This record gives sequence, structure tokens and C-alpha cells, in this order.
Amino acid sequence: MVRRCIVAAFWLVLVLFVVRHPDNAARTVHTLGDVLALLADALALVTAGL
Repeated sequence: MVRRCIVAAFWLVLVLFVVRHPDNAARTVHTLGDVLALLADALALVTAGL
């Protein structure tokens, strides 16, 4: 029960952030995408070296 409340609160806060601050939300998503791309490149380099 507590876990469901935490998940619901997380999504509620996320939706409210996107609705109230769409520019900041877009920048945040773009930055997270860049970080994930860098991690994928680093993983590719490590696995290519093995």
C-alpha cells in the first residue's frame, strides 16, 4: 500500500512539474537524454575493448 502511494505521489509531482514548468521539463528531458547517450557510448567503448 505504501509503495503504491509513493508511486502515485511521484507521478503526481512529475505531472505537476511538467504542467507548471514546461520549458524546464523539456530541458531536463533533453539533458537526461544526453546523459543516457553518453553512458551508452561509454558502455560501447568498454565492451569493444573486451
